[in-house]
Amino acid sequence: MNRRTLSWLLVVVVALSALVVAAVDDGGPRTNSDRAYALAKDFACPVCQGQSIAESDVAIARTIRRNIRIWVDEGQSEDFIRDELVSIYGEDIDYSPSTDGISALVWVLPVVGAVAAAAGLAMVFRRWQAEAGAEATEADEALVAAARRDRHDN
Repeated sequence: MNRRTLSWLLVVVVALSALVVAAVDDGGPRTNSDRAYALAKDFACPVCQGQSIAESDVAIARTIRRNIRIWVDEGQSEDFIRDELVSIYGEDIDYSPSTDGISALVWVLPVVGAVAAAAGLAMVFRRWQAEAGAEATEADEALVAAARRDRHDN
């Protein structure tokens, strides 16, 4: 492997590592209050347009925030709280799309597309590099000479 290939490989490894760390990093809320607020931001207000439960001050949003705080204080998991709210208010309340079944395509297709695009670009650049290094054969030179003669004859 030459230095250029190794440098690109290093760039890809660093980029993928950064993506993995960002996806896995659990720098989440530390206290129950922080956790309840973070969960409230993940759910849409059932009666407000474009507001999360954390932002809204209508009665139903205050009730849901109170229920979230109670569940968090009881030690319930995020999945439990999410399932409870979705079962009561429907799928539209959840801002975080499901990562199962057809919904997983929303997350997978962009990654597959980016990988395919990168592979396609790598193949094109390799082909260009190979063509740039190709030398003209005698047949190529004969064709060029013939074309020049024809041009001068006309």
